[in-house]
Amino acid sequence: MFIPIAIYNNTKGDADAAVLARYDEPAWNYQVLRVVNANGANLIPRVAKDWTTAAFAGAMMDGLTAAKLKVPTWLALIGAEELAKKRGVETAIFGMA
Repeated sequence: MFIPIAIYNNTKGDADAAVLARYDEPAWNYQVLRVVNANGANLIPRVAKDWTTAAFAGAMMDGLTAAKLKVPTWLALIGAEELAKKRGVETAIFGMA
């Protein structure tokens, strides 16, 4: 199960600031993606400065693999498609007589 949360990095002395401190994230930083287990421990290295669908799907798949859980087929397909788009795809048309 994935639960997205937003942590505001421009506040002081509140719960958001405590989360920033726990993960050693600087204030006023760019958005990052972390995949953690139920205890809050990182399953994979943080993803920063890549906000593409390919990066997000890849992080989700890597996190599931690190947790020794099965990657759903739908997620693997999204990841493969987005990675192909990122690398560049071409169209070919074939005719039959």
